[in-house]
Amino acid sequence: MTYQTETANDFLAVEPILSRPEPKGFRVIHPLHDEPEAKCSADELGRIQLTPGCRMVLVAVRCYLAVVMLMGVYHVVACNRH
Repeated sequence: MTYQTETANDFLAVEPILSRPEPKGFRVIHPLHDEPEAKCSADELGRIQLTPGCRMVLVAVRCYLAVVMLMGVYHVVACNRH
């Protein structure tokens, strides 16, 4: 069995992967040229289990965003009064 040397244009050609000889090493395949894979359904995953520390961080981020939004509303209202 002989292998042909491949040029840059050979990699751009769209053809089935199985028709080519097996190259030595790894080959990068563009996702548009790859075979489609099975998709996961979000309905089957269920709820995410959060640790107490993670839950506290998420509550802190929510509080921070609420305070920043209130400060922005206050700034807009205070600027309109003058």
